[in-house]
Amino acid sequence: MRPFVLVNTNVVRPPVSPVGLEYLGESLRDTGVAVEVVDLALEPGGLSALGPALSRLHPLAVGLSVRNTDDCSLATGLSFLPWIGQVVAEVKRHTDAPVVLGGVGFSVAPSGVLEATGADMGIAGDGEVAAALLAGSLLRGEEPWATPGLVYQRGGRVTANPRSPAPLKLLPPPRRTLFDNRRYQDEGAIVGVETQRGCPRGCIYCADPVAKGRRLRLRPPATVATEFAYLVSQGVTYFHLCDSEFNTSLAHAKAVCRALIGAGLGEHIRWYTYCSPLPWDDELLRLMRRAGCAGINFGVDSLYDPQLRRLGREHRRGDVARLTAGLRRAGLNFMCDLLVGGPGEDEDSVRATVEEALRLELPLVGVAVGVRVYPGTPLSRLLAQDGAQDGSGLQPPQHGGLHQPVFYLSPALGGDTFALVRHLIGDDPRFLLLASPDEAGSYNYAGDDRSGLAGAIRRGARGAYWDILRQEMGHG
Repeated sequence: MRPFVLVNTNVVRPPVSPVGLEYLGESLRDTGVAVEVVDLALEPGGLSALGPALSRLHPLAVGLSVRNTDDCSLATGLSFLPWIGQVVAEVKRHTDAPVVLGGVGFSVAPSGVLEATGADMGIAGDGEVAAALLAGSLLRGEEPWATPGLVYQRGGRVTANPRSPAPLKLLPPPRRTLFDNRRYQDEGAIVGVETQRGCPRGCIYCADPVAKGRRLRLRPPATVATEFAYLVSQGVTYFHLCDSEFNTSLAHAKAVCRALIGAGLGEHIRWYTYCSPLPWDDELLRLMRRAGCAGINFGVDSLYDPQLRRLGREHRRGDVARLTAGLRRAGLNFMCDLLVGGPGEDEDSVRATVEEALRLELPLVGVAVGVRVYPGTPLSRLLAQDGAQDGSGLQPPQHGGLHQPVFYLSPALGGDTFALVRHLIGDDPRFLLLASPDEAGSYNYAGDDRSGLAGAIRRGARGAYWDILRQEMGHG
């Protein structure tokens, strides 16, 4: 049987384990489809290894992961789509099999990504069931155009089929054997595991509801624990939960922790996760620590209530103050991320946020300047309604579509927002600014082999990258 070849295109260093691609591949294999992988992140020959592999495998189809369209940093504005286009072109040099895109980055703007990269088609949204249906059509020699979630070009126009969410509760625990997850950990990655999919929150800038759906869908806690156990048996002990925010459902988060504790895993694993400042209670924090949680990254965005309302956030400054007290009672390691430059942001709101972060003695604070504008988000619709097409607040003002990431930066901030933030945070090492990777104190570590993070990984440090940086700075 000709195999469905899956290619991990994410070659950013430090490496990121291809969890979504592995989930899809295992679902294909469970339905009887032959699967082979080419992992460009670990191939010593890089892109040059792809041709010989495809010539040997004679693929039925070639699936390429698009994890992100860009690095989501105003300071660098690095698009990954030209690279994806290079991979597509290389695939087409060696096979006539259809090139199929997928992943969160693709699902955010499927039509645009398809046109920008030259791929034949893609699957938007969940891929586990759709990819199997696509493979079945190709194996039978049938046209695949009715596949749920399929996005394709025919007759000079792009067609996007309705998406079909995968039945997460019915999928078996992934065995996680398609990719070399132990090697990923050895090279500095923390291996991803998903406990839920989708996000019902109303944050105006977030692309997760666009890519994964606005309805929260939960994986059975026992399935999650079994997946952890499979990975532990391979020697993997450091993990990242790939949920938008682990505590969106308080009951589910507690159930997952209890499943890990009940399986005897809590003492043998260290995992990190994103959480929202709401909801939480002391029981959840105690369970997370017992289940092996090594650190939590909270998307706080702002500590100024009017700005939080403008961003569509549910929490307020007082909620963060109560949360930090609870985290300290539970003895949990954490950091908070701020987002500067959303609609209505001005110098007073930024100053109030920094002053409150200092008053709360937050142990580590990431600061991103500029809000990435993704199509399909409330922010993109708001800017269209307000006539921001003239470039007011957009960075860069004249942009070239998906090949050039677009950010919003409130005009009320005036001139150099990076200089303003640097002035407010001074030389306080607890603040990590998302600047260029080679800039001292930058929170942007992607691809910079000279950074303190890269050196720490070479010396054996493992964990979330923010936690490694925290330890490198001597914060415990």
